[in-house]
Amino acid sequence: MLEFSRDTVFFDTVFTSIGSTTQYLVVRNKHNESIRISDIILENGTGSQYRINVDGIDGHEHHDVEILPNDSIYIFVEVTIDPTNQSLPFVVEDNLNFVTNGNEQQVLLQAYGQDAFFHGGLNSCLNPISDTLLTDEIWDDSKPHVVYGIVMVPENRTLTINAGAQVYCHGKSGIFVNGGTINIDGEYQNEVVFQGDRLEAEYDDEPGQWGIQLDCPIETGVGPSIASIIRGGIWIYQSPGSSIDYAIIKNGNMGIQIDTTGVPYTSPAFSVVITNTKILNMAGFGLWGQGGSISGKNLLVANCGQCCAYLSLGGKYQMDNCTFANYWQDNSRTAPAFALNNYYEDINENIQVRALVDCDFNNCIMFGNNAFLTDFNEFVVDVDATTTNDFKFRYCLVDTDQSVEDGGDVYTGMSNNQGPFFCNPSAGDFRVNSLGVLMEGQTGFANYLQDDIEGITWSPIMKGCYSYRQNCQ
Repeated sequence: MLEFSRDTVFFDTVFTSIGSTTQYLVVRNKHNESIRISDIILENGTGSQYRINVDGIDGHEHHDVEILPNDSIYIFVEVTIDPTNQSLPFVVEDNLNFVTNGNEQQVLLQAYGQDAFFHGGLNSCLNPISDTLLTDEIWDDSKPHVVYGIVMVPENRTLTINAGAQVYCHGKSGIFVNGGTINIDGEYQNEVVFQGDRLEAEYDDEPGQWGIQLDCPIETGVGPSIASIIRGGIWIYQSPGSSIDYAIIKNGNMGIQIDTTGVPYTSPAFSVVITNTKILNMAGFGLWGQGGSISGKNLLVANCGQCCAYLSLGGKYQMDNCTFANYWQDNSRTAPAFALNNYYEDINENIQVRALVDCDFNNCIMFGNNAFLTDFNEFVVDVDATTTNDFKFRYCLVDTDQSVEDGGDVYTGMSNNQGPFFCNPSAGDFRVNSLGVLMEGQTGFANYLQDDIEGITWSPIMKGCYSYRQNCQ
């Protein structure tokens, strides 16, 4: 086997014109005998954006390259990028493949492609954060923004993303708000959009393209393995007050993950306020709270491989006119559209209970395409009653075999085991096409919403985030 000076050759120059830059890779023979490398080949061949020079010889492939005992060779890698070429991806990749005595090895080549604002860079398990905000930053809509690696917003720093900004996240990349603040300030029909950075048409609706993930080597009883640490694409931890308005977050592993409130549960404020936002087509959870403090109004969280909303480990959650609709079609799904939980099992197999504080769910829909399967609930409330909890559901449409009638202690005016009247849920259209009593919401609580997710005044107020549509055109 060969030894390489690095496993990724990364070109972190942001190209402002047609430009060229060169990096090098050292290939070492750590053995006491000569090694002959059968093949050194650029995977994309003559179609590659990269060029290589092996020990002074140019060419996209090289054969029978010999390295003397305890010696090394240099491979120079050059890339030329035209940032105005809209057919290029934002991150241009290729592989440099080696075959030695039948052993196949690979070094990844990566460079920034078409013109954009690039944030981040290479990270690793030892240095997981590739970019930390040193001052407050504003991301505008003048050019796309590409997130490569993990970009961290630390304590006392604020990241503001203006209306119309397009944020493209590379695989295993995302934004980690670690005690800081993120304000996503979209507008109706000028939303802030988060998605993967693959631009080919076949990736338009492909889940799992991005989101914070570290693949770290570990030793097990049967040899080396890889442990993957997976977090939300937007992961918010102990924020003192973040906001997300008119965002579209799609095609990732997990959408928004909110851990551990940064404000007291007794405060009238929330750690994160999310309004008029769509979280779509996530391979895992859409919205995941862990002891969070979240206000959600006019949310559409739809079509996720696990829960659309999993609000766990206690916390404070207030949701008004939210549609949690899981019509996932990629494979079988075992998680409900919506789940509320207040406990977990620690490493010593002890149950730890955390209270639910001032939790309200009003005029929401928690439903999905598994609703009418035997022994399957799309709405799960899994609460340990050994601590004092305060949570209420009012005028929500759900599917569960649990009773949702208790005289108003927890449940008021619920609709159960009846499918919602959506325009075309199989095509992702969750607008409401019926004025019947099943879909009509109520205003019998404080601070009910005046408008739906599209800014249309309720007439009347409905369950979920959309007003009634006389037709679905």
